[in-house]
Amino acid sequence: MSRIIKYEDIPKQEYINIDTIYQNGGYQDAMSLLMKVRNGGGFRPCKGKSYYVIHSTKSDVDWPDYFDNEIGLYTYYGDNKEPGFELHSKMGNKFLKEIYDKLSYGTREERMKIQPIFLFENNKENRGVQYRGLLVPGYPNINEKEFLVAMWASKGNKERFQNYKALFTVLDTSEGSFDKPNDERINLKWLEDIKQGICYESIYAPIAYKRWIDSGKYTPLESRRLSEIRSKEEQLPQDPLKKKMLKQIYNYFYNSQNKKDSTRFEPFAIFISTLSDGNIIKLDNTRPTRDGGRDGIGEYRIMSKSERPLTTFFAVEAKCYNENDSVGVKETSRLISRIKHRQFGVLVTTSFVAKQAYEEIIEDGHPISIISGGDIIEILYRNGYHSLEKLNELLETNFPKNE
Repeated sequence: MSRIIKYEDIPKQEYINIDTIYQNGGYQDAMSLLMKVRNGGGFRPCKGKSYYVIHSTKSDVDWPDYFDNEIGLYTYYGDNKEPGFELHSKMGNKFLKEIYDKLSYGTREERMKIQPIFLFENNKENRGVQYRGLLVPGYPNINEKEFLVAMWASKGNKERFQNYKALFTVLDTSEGSFDKPNDERINLKWLEDIKQGICYESIYAPIAYKRWIDSGKYTPLESRRLSEIRSKEEQLPQDPLKKKMLKQIYNYFYNSQNKKDSTRFEPFAIFISTLSDGNIIKLDNTRPTRDGGRDGIGEYRIMSKSERPLTTFFAVEAKCYNENDSVGVKETSRLISRIKHRQFGVLVTTSFVAKQAYEEIIEDGHPISIISGGDIIEILYRNGYHSLEKLNELLETNFPKNE
């Protein structure tokens, strides 16, 4: 459970801690008090703009900021979110262009000019904000051209417009600073130093941040999932909109006239699998009469950045089940039995994997990746499908029903 700091206790704090929740005081903004920044969402500068805070409300369904805490990657959408405005007409997008322009030079001198950025996300349950980490622009092993991308969008029948999609690394600050080695916390004295023009040189500056300035080397804050056997609740969406989206997918593909007809869902499962990982280089839907118990067969690239990438084969099993009907041992055993030596399997389902089946996969070390109902929605969200309307358009355009 995350640590919670009450509004009246914020002035007593000396540090900001990863995942700590800072509560608002009625109409009083916790982050303004803690970080000394202006009110509002998006980029919030301190006075003098020597450092910035990203305040992600997590409530914009059209532009869903996304934090992948397992690999320390943060995807942020800019603030030009309505038609009728030029890409750089808003302060946040101007700032994004400035820092990624500086990053593109690849020099220590230009990185020194990029202000520190701190990430906070709304925490509605506790009526406050949650600190998620220290950001720097870019991410390791991703093409630099993908760090900042201008995306086209439109609303209804209105004119098209552009907004930015930006990638950030959440730095692992566990090495601490010269003031306190091996202490992941950010000392608020660093913020005071930054405002005085002492940023890199401050004894409170995190070592990981100084390393990035010196060499451009990223140290992402990666966090391994401890509980590998996910519960039903962890496998299914809990957000009301995401629940509706999953139900929409199930209703679209479920054939009430022929309950044995599961083939209509298979191309969608192939589509979701491909979206989930850029190292999939080929994935084909197998013919029902010749599938060998596999709904899809694909090729996966290993060591894609090396001089001689390797490939392996994998199988996909698709299960279009109601969210309350679990995938059990019978179904997972079927996929496991079809996997050949040095291959792996992907199970895609609109529901969840039952506890016993999940335990057997993990404990016996079977190379099976599970994409549950909740995972499907998260994959769609990361790829721009984050409303019932956009999902319906995707389904009808790419997976038309044969009447």
